[in-house]
Amino acid sequence: MTQPPSSDLTLPDGVRVVAGRGGLLAVQVDVPACRGEVYLHGGHVTSWSPLGREVLWLSRDAVFKPGTAIRGGVPICFPWFAGGPDGGLAPAHGFARTTEWALVGATTDGQWVELILALTDSEQTRAQWPHSFAVDYRVRMGEDELALLFTVTNTGDAPFTFEEALHSYFAVEDIRSTEVDGLEGASYLDMVPGADRGPHVLDGPITFTGETDRTFQSTGATAVIRRGPRSVTVARDGSSSAIVWNPWVDKAAAMADFGDDEWTGMVCVETANVKADAVTLEPGATHTMTAYITI
Repeated sequence: MTQPPSSDLTLPDGVRVVAGRGGLLAVQVDVPACRGEVYLHGGHVTSWSPLGREVLWLSRDAVFKPGTAIRGGVPICFPWFAGGPDGGLAPAHGFARTTEWALVGATTDGQWVELILALTDSEQTRAQWPHSFAVDYRVRMGEDELALLFTVTNTGDAPFTFEEALHSYFAVEDIRSTEVDGLEGASYLDMVPGADRGPHVLDGPITFTGETDRTFQSTGATAVIRRGPRSVTVARDGSSSAIVWNPWVDKAAAMADFGDDEWTGMVCVETANVKADAVTLEPGATHTMTAYITI
C-alpha cells in the first residue's frame, strides 16, 4: 500500500482517496462537471471524463503494482525521456512514473477540482540521478479543460539539466481515420526503428498508416486531435517539444501491458522538453511546463 495523504489534509466534497487497482492509492474526483482519477503511484492521471465522455485512453492490460509504470492516461517522464539525451539511462522515461507521490492539496468550487501532488529527491532518487529537486504538480479538472502544471525547482547547490514529458494518451475512434494538425512547419525526428531519422519538416496534418513516433523540436505550437466527430486540443506553455506516437500492430503485440488490438483506439500527443530542448536550472531556479487539454 502506498502512503496516504498528510493526516492534516482536508479533502473537499467530491474528492476522496481510495484503494484503487492493485491496492494502490487513487484520488477519485466526482463533481457535476467531470469525473477523474489520479494514482499517487507515479502521480498518474488515469481518467478525465467531463460530462460522461472519457478523453484519456487506458489499456485494459495496464499493470497496477509498485515499481511498474501504468500504461495509458498521463504518465510523467522525468528527469529524462526514453533513455535520456544520449540513450544510455535507465529506467526508460526516468523514475517519476514509478515513484510514489504525495497528495498535498485539493480544492474545488463544485465545478472544477485542483489536486496538488509533490515529489522531492530521496536517497533512492539520488542513487539514480544525483540532484536535489522538488516537483509541484497541479492537476486541474473541469467541464471542458484538463490543465496539468508541472513545476520543477532546483533545491540543490549546483545546476542540473533534465528532460520532462507529460506522456498523454488520448482515446480515438480509429487511429486510421484520426488526424493531428497544428504542427505543420515544425521540425521533427522520426524515431521509428529503421526510419530516416531526419530532421524532417512536417508539411501537412499527421495521418496514421503505420507505426508513428515523431519528436517535434523547438515548437510551442498547439496540436489538435481530430478523432471522429469530436476533437481534442493540446496547448502547451513552457514546452518546446511535442511527441506524437502510435505503436501500430507489431509493437502493440510485443508489449505485455498493451492489448494486441488496442492500437486502433489511441494516440499519444505529448507535452515535453526533450533532447535539444532539455531544461537547465541554476540553484533555486524554477521551471513550469503546462499542458492545456480542452474539448
